[in-house]
Order: sequence, then structure tokens, then C-alpha cells
Amino acid sequence: MTQIKAQVHRNAVERDTYALRDLTFPKVLRRQVKERGDKVFLTEIATRRTFTYRTFDAWTNKVADALAGMGIAKGRHAGIFMGNSAEHLAVYFGIGKLGAVAVPVNTAARGELLRYYLAQSDCEAVIVEDVLADRLREVLPQLPNIRSVMLVPSPDRASTSLASCAAYAVSHFEPAVAAASDAPRGQHVRCSDLLMLAYTSGTTGPSKGSMLSHAAALSYGTDAAEVQGYRESDIFYVCLPLFHNNGLLAATGAALVCGASAVLSRRFSVTRFLGEIRDHHATITNFLGAMSSFLWSQPPSPRDAENDLRLVSMAPTPKYAAEFEKRFGLRAMNNYGLSDFGMVTSFTQHDPREKLGSIGRPRPGWRVKIVDDDDFERPDGEIGEIVAQCEDPWRATNGYYKMPEATLAANRNQWFHTGDRGMRDADGYFWFVDRKKDCIRRRGENISAFEVEQLIALHPAVATVAAFPVATPQNDEEVGVVVVRRPDMTIGEKELIEHCQGNMAYFMVPRYIQFRDALPTTVSQKVEKFRLRADFERDLSSVWDREASGLVLAR
Repeated sequence: MTQIKAQVHRNAVERDTYALRDLTFPKVLRRQVKERGDKVFLTEIATRRTFTYRTFDAWTNKVADALAGMGIAKGRHAGIFMGNSAEHLAVYFGIGKLGAVAVPVNTAARGELLRYYLAQSDCEAVIVEDVLADRLREVLPQLPNIRSVMLVPSPDRASTSLASCAAYAVSHFEPAVAAASDAPRGQHVRCSDLLMLAYTSGTTGPSKGSMLSHAAALSYGTDAAEVQGYRESDIFYVCLPLFHNNGLLAATGAALVCGASAVLSRRFSVTRFLGEIRDHHATITNFLGAMSSFLWSQPPSPRDAENDLRLVSMAPTPKYAAEFEKRFGLRAMNNYGLSDFGMVTSFTQHDPREKLGSIGRPRPGWRVKIVDDDDFERPDGEIGEIVAQCEDPWRATNGYYKMPEATLAANRNQWFHTGDRGMRDADGYFWFVDRKKDCIRRRGENISAFEVEQLIALHPAVATVAAFPVATPQNDEEVGVVVVRRPDMTIGEKELIEHCQGNMAYFMVPRYIQFRDALPTTVSQKVEKFRLRADFERDLSSVWDREASGLVLAR
């Protein structure tokens, strides 16, 4: 057996740098103000604004005071329905300073899905980017618990408005913050206080709100900094959406705990990516889904390696990762985890390159093993389900909000069951194999097949539907559905797409559609989706293809 010794960069944040009790957003930010107050913490590309740690702290104190003025207080839940912006981060920090609970909402959500997020999470207020106000207006009549809405101007698009009414009051971000106090906030916030509800894909049922304390949220950064060797001098390029834990916690949160800097882009763009990386001298960024494939498929250029990137987290790590490293002059890493639980393993720049493609080994303080269907540990080299434990309090999630049965099921026998299958090799490195869950992974988004089915079934002409992943040559997946019509009713592909666009996020809208008279089922009436998927992948030319039809989705 190869003997492999763990290495940690000397400039990494050591584990005892932050005591767990001190892991709250107000305390960590105050510490950085004290130690490096005039250093730039955040640069927003869209507006070219910069914020030092000191100015960001003062600004978020004012934001917290403005939020308090609309009724947001300790323990109260507030939705954040915004794209990437400095204001998005300021609202998130402001909520954290109040001891309130943030509910980041995917900006692609609309209709029934948007209503579900805000209702299930018990939101009493929503902070919404004005370009998304029309979507919120549509569902507000179905959300009687929401009594206040704050409109935030968009940095790059024309805005819409929303007026106060008897059901809810509407305020505006800029005047409210301008009139607010910058007195310090957050002195009484504890590491165990609930900070946010991060909604999962709902892989076996409706989306679930994972409960993260301040300590759990900040552990995304402290743990990664320790094992990956992040430095105070690093500049994190953040183009993943801030409503996802990766962009918000694994990137921006990591910059915060390191005393590093973050550069915020509105969204990922293949054509702008390297230019923004070069312009801002970024040293670290994170990829999800097919992002690496999009960059890899671009024509090679002699300038590809002309950048300051030293580390890129690639999840999943593609088979061409070694060639990607050489072409772009960087080192690939991998951070494996789930928003349901936390980040549990890492493959680092110091690990043997023959292990490239592995999800690495457990982070300090985390335990991981491979088990069979009865939860007995499997030997090295054998495939089973990946399960995990955390040794410390508050570093993992606290379960699913208002879903005790789902929480108990996921933590069966005191181990969190990821729903992912993998194996451990003889050197202790873990390898991801596939997913047990009924989940579709499209361009970094986890899509619940159940949720797609439930939303499609709202159409009166649909009797039943099955949704499943369809593999693509780009190491990604697309949404495929087979629909059974109700007797004597008709619905075509285009009408179904229009229905989907009105009720779900754009990335959930199926690409491949087929109508059948019945679905294949087992004796116990479970749909045999593996048969449907095999039929599609065997001959996609026989299936209606949204992209081939020329239909363009509105975002």
C-alpha cells in the first residue's frame, strides 16, 4: 500500500485559528476589520465598486438597521430573491447580524416553486431585486405571512416596481439604508444560532430547507482554508450564484475567514471568464457541473495560461483534468459535500496526481465510510453508499426545516446518508461513482425529478409523468420526461414547455419529451425509470428535443 502523508500549506488557516464559539459572521467580520480594516474585501465587477473590510462592516450595519425597520428580528425568516451583487451579500450579512434567518431563493424560481420556497420556510419578509419583482407579485396573494418587501435596484438591467398595499408594505433599499444607523450589530449572535435555510433539490420529494447555523456556514470556509492552503493574499473569483452554498459560503465565506479578497461577477460566462480572471488577478475559483467542459471546449489559445489562477475546485473532476491543469497553468482540487450536511472530503493540490479524479479524503473533524444497504461498512474497493459524521457540534447542518421524518431518515444509525454511491481505495481516498437519489444534475444545478413531475402534473391534460436524467457527451445531464395524457385530452410539446416555464425554474424545464400511453412499472407500481432513460439514450433522434425545435427559454 502506498504511504501518503497529508500536507497542509504553511500559509493555510489552521484549525485552531477560529474557536467554534467564535464562528459567527459578525465576530469574524469584526476580527478582520481589526486586523486588516483597510484591505479590499469585495470588488463588484458590474459596478466597479470596491469595499474594504471596514467599509463593508459599516455598510452592513446600516443594512441590518434598515432590515430591522421592516420587522426582521432575531429568529425571524427573510427571503433573499436576488442575483449576484454587493447588495445581495450586504443583505445576507445584515440578516446574520440581526440573528435572523436568511432564506436564499434561486433566481430562476417562479410560480408554484417560488411560492413553495417562501411558504415552506415561513418567510415574513422578502428582499427582492427589482427585476424579479413581477415574479414575486404573482405569488404574494398566496403568501399571507409576508408583511414586508424591500426592493433592491438591479446593477445591470431595467427595473420593475411594486407598490404597498393592505397585505404588505414595500420599502426601497437605497433610501432605507441611507437613513439607517451604522451602530455595531450582532454582539449577541451565537455560533449555534440558525443563520439560513439552504434549499436542496428535493431529490426524493419536495425541496427541503437545510438548517445551517453560523458555525456550519462559516465551516465551509475554515475547513477548506485548512486543507486547501488558502492564503490571505488570495483573490477569490465568484461567478457561481450567491443563492447557492458554493458561491456564498465555499468561495465568499472562504475569502472572509482567510482575510482574503473576493471578486464578484454577475454570472458565469465562457467568453468573459478568462478576461475577468486576468483583469482582477484572481487566484482561486470554483467550478460546478459542466463549467470546466465549456472552457475546455473553447479553441486553445497561447494566452490560456496567462492568468494568476493557482487553484480551481472542479466538481465533478473531469477525466481531462490533468490536461486542463497544463493548458490553463493551475492546479485542480475537489471539495465534496452536500448542502444537506456540509463539506466532508477534499482532494488537494498536495495529493498525488495519480489520484486526480478522487473526491479526496475526509477533512479534519469529519468521518466518512462506505456502507451497504443495511448500513454495514463495505471493504476497500467495493461500491456502496457514502455516509458521513461530524465530530464537532454545529459544524454540520441541523436537519431539514419542519421535516423531522426526513431528518431522521437521512441520519439513520447516526450517520448522514448522502444518497451517493462511491468507494474507498486502499490508500484511503474516496471516489464518487454515481447517485442513488432520484436526482438530475444539469450544469451545476441539482434538479428534483419528483419536483419536475409534480409541477408538470399540475397541467389538467397530464395523467402521469416520469422525469429522469439523460446523459450528454459533455459529462452533464439534461431533463427528460415521458408524459401520459388524460383520456380525451390533448397537449403537445410546446404547450407543455409553456406550462413548465410558468411554474418552474428555467433549468428544470425538460429538454427531451415523449408522450406514451403508459409508463413501465414494477409489480409494486414503481415506475421503471431506468428503462425510460435507456430508451432515450439508445436513440435520442426518436425523442422530441426542445433545443432542436428552436424553442428558447426565458430566464
